[in-house]
Amino acid sequence: MSDTMLTEKTIRLHAVFSNKDEAIRACGELLLQAGYIEPAYIDAMIQRDTLSTTYVGNGVAVPHGTEAAKPMVKKTGLAVVQVPGGVDFGKGRVAKLLIAVAAKGNEHIDLLTDIAQICIDDEQLQKLLSANNPKDILEIIGRMEKR
Repeated sequence: MSDTMLTEKTIRLHAVFSNKDEAIRACGELLLQAGYIEPAYIDAMIQRDTLSTTYVGNGVAVPHGTEAAKPMVKKTGLAVVQVPGGVDFGKGRVAKLLIAVAAKGNEHIDLLTDIAQICIDDEQLQKLLSANNPKDILEIIGRMEKR
């Protein structure tokens, strides 16, 4: 994962949301503000979760757009949103960390592999959930990639 895919500007800590659509929209806004996507991609992220949940387990959701929305991605990027109180993704699935993906081409395959590694490493996941500074998140994710 290159350093430019995730920046302090695309990390939001201590977020609170009333529902998953609000949480997904917030992820999309971070991607939009960073210049990774066109505005319509945000709706495609919500549509994608409606078709099939983007909750991946262990308190983590990976919001991303539909296949049809790929042309709306200007460049590959990530956004990380920490939700200490959790947000309900339905059926008892509560996400405390959202890692939003906007990918050109097939770059998202490698990104999803990296994200999966984060999800199964409870110690690193706890560090991400308790981070109080965007720099800490960048450091943890950067360290995990170097393994």
